[in-house]
Amino acid sequence: SLAETYLRLEEPVKASAAAETAEKLDGKNPTIHKALGMFYFEFGQRLLQKQDFTQAANVLDGALRTHPKDPQLLLALGVARYGQRRFEDAAVRFLQVIQVDPAIEQPYVFLGKMLDQAGTHVDEITKAFERWAGGNPKSAQAQLLLAKALLVSDPQDPKAKELLEKSVALDGSNWEAHYELGVLLAAKRKYQDAAEELVRASMLDPQQPMPHYHLARVYDRLGDTERAKAERETHKRLVSATTPR
Repeated sequence: SLAETYLRLEEPVKASAAAETAEKLDGKNPTIHKALGMFYFEFGQRLLQKQDFTQAANVLDGALRTHPKDPQLLLALGVARYGQRRFEDAAVRFLQVIQVDPAIEQPYVFLGKMLDQAGTHVDEITKAFERWAGGNPKSAQAQLLLAKALLVSDPQDPKAKELLEKSVALDGSNWEAHYELGVLLAAKRKYQDAAEELVRASMLDPQQPMPHYHLARVYDRLGDTERAKAERETHKRLVSATTPR
């Protein structure tokens, strides 16, 4: 189509105008309607790759007026809102994707990254995670994300420990599952077990600072001042390495 041609030529303004014209002239034609949906998604993806989140959100928001149930467009707009740090708006879009097609994994993953910023949507997210984990009992990721959601509401949730242990058993290579389990065990004052999980997390991803932060606290509880000091120094170094100068 003319819109796609302009997009390939890196003419976004002309591409948008051509798409709008095609929508007005032939938007009710199923073939044209589907092609325009694919065009808007590709357009949005290009903008997201450039981290032009505001322009991507504008394009995708406009596209959803004529393609309101398109899961790809909803997901891409959620990513754009996430990039804009408009977390509650992003949560709404990711939840809409799940409503349209609950089998798509990406919205669950993004929601799991932003639980602390999800505002009033935490309960709705938790219910979505419960359905996903229940329907995918062999998915380590699904068990982990449900545990994280439960811990937002109750840092001592007894079911969360069971879910994290199941996640680790299903996939022992995920640093975050070991980390979350270690933090939970520390909160339950099971410091030796917590240390083992946090050490495992730090070994699986040596660039993550938070396992070292919690390890320092656990070693303090265990009376191991030398290890606690070493973990604080490692945490400080990793945080400094990722802090913009």
